[in-house]
Amino acid sequence: MTEFRLALETYADAVRSGWPAADLERAILHDLPRRFHDLPAEAQADVLAAAPSLTYTRWDALIAAMAEHVARLHGHDLPPWIDDPERFLDRTWVLPDIPFMRRNAILYAPAAFIRHGALPDPRDLDARGGERHAWVP
Repeated sequence: MTEFRLALETYADAVRSGWPAADLERAILHDLPRRFHDLPAEAQADVLAAAPSLTYTRWDALIAAMAEHVARLHGHDLPPWIDDPERFLDRTWVLPDIPFMRRNAILYAPAAFIRHGALPDPRDLDARGGERHAWVP
């Protein structure tokens, strides 16, 4: 059995492979932080340092926002690649389709997501999702 090695490139590969949007969202918002949280600090820093290649889709902004978010939560320096202009959206993308969830995303999304313009439902970002500290809107 091969051990899964966390790399942000894996999520960019999933975008390029044409995964359904719901699966991409689940992978980036749930799988990525859970796997990240399980790593020792040195391995976390290595994951953050390796910039994923661009997919030239809005998913680049979400991946960068999640990397920024987990870096801050775990006390890491922010990787310079998250500031690449291609990793920001010109028009805000609110991920949830349900009106009250959209409102929560707009009102309570963490700063990294607001900065990149990709707003998930903040309830997707809970302590069980790999965050070191619970974040409650």
